[in-house]
Amino acid sequence: MTGIGVWHWRVRAQFPRSSGGETPGPYSPLQSFVRTIGAPGHPLTDDADNHVVLRWDPHLGTTRYAVQIASSPDFSRIVEQTTTDNTSYAPTMTGFSYRAGGPLYWRVAAVDSDRNQGAWTPPQRIALQPRMTLSVIGTARRGVRGKLSVSAYAGGQFLRGVLVRVSGSGIVPRAKRTAAYGRATFTVRPRRKGTLLFTATKRGYQREFSALAVQ
Repeated sequence: MTGIGVWHWRVRAQFPRSSGGETPGPYSPLQSFVRTIGAPGHPLTDDADNHVVLRWDPHLGTTRYAVQIASSPDFSRIVEQTTTDNTSYAPTMTGFSYRAGGPLYWRVAAVDSDRNQGAWTPPQRIALQPRMTLSVIGTARRGVRGKLSVSAYAGGQFLRGVLVRVSGSGIVPRAKRTAAYGRATFTVRPRRKGTLLFTATKRGYQREFSALAVQ
């Protein structure tokens, strides 16, 4: 538990009088104690291929929670820190440290209405999935039919079986899986200028995105 303030107390006796009522005695010597806020209970990491949600039990007498995420278990390298009124938090997963994959660590502390922060929970592990890279080759022009080649790879190896979905710029959304050399080919005819969005998913990897401007 973490101290958030020193409080003091004392006591004195009351002696009855023969005429009625009481006579106060002297106060005892001043005593001190440290007011503390314990850590929230049962921290839980819900990590999957496409999301991470951090959860914990509500802590009585607190109004919000402080959350820290780091790339080291001693929290010397903070990736993200925030506060929330809820008993869960879902990181956006957009920062470089998230996209790089590998383990991260998180902890949470209760904060009371006077903004006093209590003890942190023990470090909890986030087992991030490895990241894949998506490459789009080709040109997209409004009203012109053309072919786009999408490749997915990770760790220097092409990935077969990646589900790639393309949407945007007035086309009918469609999806294909990468075949040999981690490649999927789409024939598209955008109806308007804008952006084609490519989304790639494969079990055991983080979801990946890429975009191509329509000329």
